[in-house]
Amino acid sequence: MKVAFVHTPMPRVIVPERRRYWQAFDTRYHAAHPNLRPMRKVMWELPHWMHWLGGVLRARGYLDQVAIDFYTDGCELSGIDEEATARMLREVPADIFLFSPMAPNLRYALQIAGLAKQLHSRCRTVFGGVAATPLAEQVAAEPAVDFVIAGRGEQALPALLDSLSGRLPLDEVGHLVRRLDDGRIVRTARTYPWLPVGAIPMPVVELFPAEAGECLRYIRLVRALGCPFECPFCTIQTIGRSADSFTIDRVLAELDAYRDHYGRHHHVYFGDETFTMHPKRTLEFCAALEARGDVIYDIQTRPDLLTDAALLDGLRRSGCAWIEIGIEALRGADHRVLKGGRGGAEFTDTLKRVRDAGLNACSFLINGLPTQTLDDMRRSIDDVCELIGRRLLFASYIFGMVPYPGSQYHAEPHRFGIELLHRDYHLYHEELPPVYRTAHAGPDAMHRVLQDGVMALGEAMTLSEDQWPDHMAGMPRDGYGTFWNLPHS
Repeated sequence: MKVAFVHTPMPRVIVPERRRYWQAFDTRYHAAHPNLRPMRKVMWELPHWMHWLGGVLRARGYLDQVAIDFYTDGCELSGIDEEATARMLREVPADIFLFSPMAPNLRYALQIAGLAKQLHSRCRTVFGGVAATPLAEQVAAEPAVDFVIAGRGEQALPALLDSLSGRLPLDEVGHLVRRLDDGRIVRTARTYPWLPVGAIPMPVVELFPAEAGECLRYIRLVRALGCPFECPFCTIQTIGRSADSFTIDRVLAELDAYRDHYGRHHHVYFGDETFTMHPKRTLEFCAALEARGDVIYDIQTRPDLLTDAALLDGLRRSGCAWIEIGIEALRGADHRVLKGGRGGAEFTDTLKRVRDAGLNACSFLINGLPTQTLDDMRRSIDDVCELIGRRLLFASYIFGMVPYPGSQYHAEPHRFGIELLHRDYHLYHEELPPVYRTAHAGPDAMHRVLQDGVMALGEAMTLSEDQWPDHMAGMPRDGYGTFWNLPHS
């Protein structure tokens, strides 16, 4: 049985205001990562779900695996290039096509699945992941979809392939949603318990050719899976709330395997939702990285989990170059609720400690939270620009809030004062006008604030002469896309 993992493209959305923003942001990111190289094509990061489930299937004996990359070429909002897509699909006569799209590219995954079924009439298509899980019945009703795995797939996917191989009744496959011949959508009664991370096999690292390393910004790894927090805009709860850590030896083995295959110059992005959740475990891991001395890495966490001086020192000594901090907003009624009560002076003190420890802090800023007035949005952006000017933040992302399927904002919008305007999910995009309105603002006004904020942050992040590091000497200091050949939004 041949299994094809499909890397679904994301739609290109051109936002002129992003030009200076991305140039400034990328310059700062390059400044913090001396070994960074331009990407030949923009894969950005490996689709970890493919490698992970590839390992699960290999352990069950399904060895014939291939990855099909549509992501690096992108697509238009109007849809995929069917002729080019068909050419690629003809070359892969797989039995099973696996898809794990997000909400904005679900539409394109369905289009690719439809083409796969036209070209390979006996193939089966299987959808899963953060969008297909909360929308399981809707996705299963699509003619191009044979099965949806709603929830974690490490046990359900190999069981489904066993069933399709005739070794297991289909009704005994858990987490499965499918369409019957009469059009009814059914969900199997069986569910699987939480799978400890120690039971998850090593990933199939070599799923992509080694040359794909030229298309990566970093190697993404996961040290701990799950997140106990319940941020209402987040979809991680479709995967699970228990934060469970891999062993240090396992993570380091993965690190070496990925870098040996895709390039040892790559730094690592640890994709744990909250890397510093458990300080003791984090310090043990930092000690292992420090002992190696050959890893530069990025993390993401919350401001209320960056208060320990010993932890900050351990991060710096072990090679941490970049900390992405979810602040979401610095103004509005719920910003303290979202981030453990750390706002105002407390947040500033946290950033001072991070800076003084020699670490580069990058904030995540979300525009358009439901409790924010337009003035709150503008002042949040101004506050972040000021923090960058004071060198308390090194950089900041900013995107529009999207009530993605799987989030509380999508499941219970009225509870949060959100009115969803439609459920056309390919327009659920962080760069497009919001798909909702609140009691405080409409989509057009929120989008104008976002565009103004993008320009303001681009100006704030432009490096001054004394901030230009030695390892970037000789590189052009102006122009768009200096360091990465990105089709910037």
